[in-house]
Order: sequence, then C-alpha cells, then structure tokens
Amino acid sequence: MYRLFVLFTAAFLSISSTAYASVDFSGKTITWVVPFKEGGGTSRFARFIQPFLTKYLPGNPDIQVMHIPGGGAIKGSNYFQKNAVPDGTFIFGCSTSVIVNVATGNPLVEYNLSEYRPVLLLPQNTHWFTRSDLVNEPHDMSKLIERDLVLYALKTPASADLFHIWVFDKLGLKGAKPIPGLSSSGGYQAFLRGEIHISSHGAANYVKKVKPEIDKGKIVDLMTLGIIDADGTVSRNPLAPNAPTFPEMYEKINGEKLAGDDLEAFYSIGAAWSQASKSMLLPQGTPDEIVQAFRDAATKMVNDPEFKEKATKALGPFPLIIGEEAGAIVKKAAIFSDKTKEQLNDVLKKNRFTYRVK
Repeated sequence: MYRLFVLFTAAFLSISSTAYASVDFSGKTITWVVPFKEGGGTSRFARFIQPFLTKYLPGNPDIQVMHIPGGGAIKGSNYFQKNAVPDGTFIFGCSTSVIVNVATGNPLVEYNLSEYRPVLLLPQNTHWFTRSDLVNEPHDMSKLIERDLVLYALKTPASADLFHIWVFDKLGLKGAKPIPGLSSSGGYQAFLRGEIHISSHGAANYVKKVKPEIDKGKIVDLMTLGIIDADGTVSRNPLAPNAPTFPEMYEKINGEKLAGDDLEAFYSIGAAWSQASKSMLLPQGTPDEIVQAFRDAATKMVNDPEFKEKATKALGPFPLIIGEEAGAIVKKAAIFSDKTKEQLNDVLKKNRFTYRVK
C-alpha cells in the first residue's frame, strides 16, 4: 500500500480564508461533465471524488456527473466549452485523450483547454511488458531490438497511442509495427494469445491483470514511463520499482542520456500521458475566489481519513497535484512545440500513417 501525497503551491497556501468566505453553494447543483461513457477511468475518478467535494465545498452542494461520450471525447468537451457557466456550477473531467486532441491540432476541437482553471490533477503511468520467452531477463530489450518484427496494439494514431510509436522509435526497435484498431484491452488479449509481442497498461490494470502474470513467470516488465517531478527529474514507478524508466532505458540502449529535442518531447508527452492523466478543471473566466474554494475543498478532501483509507486503491499511488502547478502542467501537455510535432510526424511517416500532428 502506497501513501497518496498531495502537492500544492505556496501561492495557494498564502490565500486567506476571507478570500473565499463569500462563496456559498447552498441549494445549488454542480454539473461535472465527463466526455466519456459511464464506467470508464475518468468516470470512476469523478464518482470517487464526488461525495468528498459535496462534503467540503461551502454549502455542501449536490454534484451530478453528466456523461457525454462521442467523437473521441470531443463531443462532451465541446459541450462543456459552449455551455459551462464560470460560477462554480460546472466542472470538467479531463483526461489524456482530451488533451491529445488539442495538442495534435484536431480540427474538430472547439474547447480552449489551456485557459481552463485547474483544481487538481491525478497522475498515472504507463507500464510496458512482454512475454518471458522474448527476453533474456526482465528489463532487457536486446532480443526485441534484434527481431525483424515486434507487433504492438495501437487504437489510432490520433489518440495517445501515438506516443508508443515515438517511444519505440527512440529505443531503436526497428522491427516495431503497430496493429491499428486494437484498444488497450483488446491489445492485451491479443498479447496473451501470443499474437503481439509488447503490450502496455496503466496502473490499475497493471496491478489487477498484469502483476499476477508476472508473479507466475509468464510476463516480464520492460520499463515504465517514469514519474516526472516538478523539477524535471524522473523517478521510478512505485508499482514496479525495479523496472527502469523510459529515460533510463533510452540511456541503456543508446549509451547517452535523453537530451535536447528528445527530452523536450518526452516532457510534453509525459505531461499529457502521465502528469495530467485525469484532472478536474473549471471553465475559463471562473473567479479566483471560486477557484480557491474548490482547491481548499480538495486539500481538505485529501486529509479526510476516509479518503486516505480508500484513495490508493481507487486512484493509485501517485501524487495528487493541487493548485497553480497543475495549470502549468496542463498547458505544457496541451501545447506541443514545433520540434515535438516534427518528431511525432517523423515517426508517423516512418510507420506509413497519413495522419499528421498539426
């Protein structure tokens, strides 16, 4: 069991109680828009936090979760942009998919994510693994690098799965070939049947589905994306402490540290894929006192004994990020530099995809 941390900025700590004393949600209903179907990761995140927000927001408002799936999260995200009132009665449940739509220049996007007001982020992480017969030992990719064909699942190059292509290219897996149209769960089933060579999962499915197979000796860890700290250092994933991070694996294979444009791309990918995996945002234009009331409620929430007891199992072991630091991460995740876009487009071209990041 790992302890759930909360990080927040000094600016937040300096806010006096009078700054949000006038905020009162008594008798009001807050709508939490989730641009995915019920039961998914962002939905579970919202529903776990929902009762704690009601408990700690001024006036103890009712909070209803509204699911608006469709269009790769674009339908619900655009709905929020057009309909959310900046008075604290609308919350947005954001995820990596929502961010990637912005960062890659999807023309259907109408939401201005970088201007939203962050309350909190829930980081997650990616685990890569393979079958034990395909490696000499755990965390060793040499046999995979030598293979002429290394198959892996890819839902669509317009999704966060795009980042897998970049990762494998940087590690020199010249035989890596994506199988488009396979979701994470579908890809894992294909992996178990021996149809693909490398698979990946986030924290929850890693613990639930992958770890038991590792314990049986059927699957071995390759690496994780790594936990990116505020100062840019990358630490190992506590769920797989012996597995190297992507930067460690890069250095092991290439004989030099990740640097320059590659490091910049990694930070942007990490912000979108890991640090801002799930988040709670308020619409642009929300007054400071309302934003602070939400952040104060979130801080009280993470200190609640019931929350502490249940959060690690429900949300994972990674730090909750509350306050202005969250905003900087969302902006980094949503705005890719021209150099990062160029790198992503290069690997798309190598893999003969017509889709391009804009």
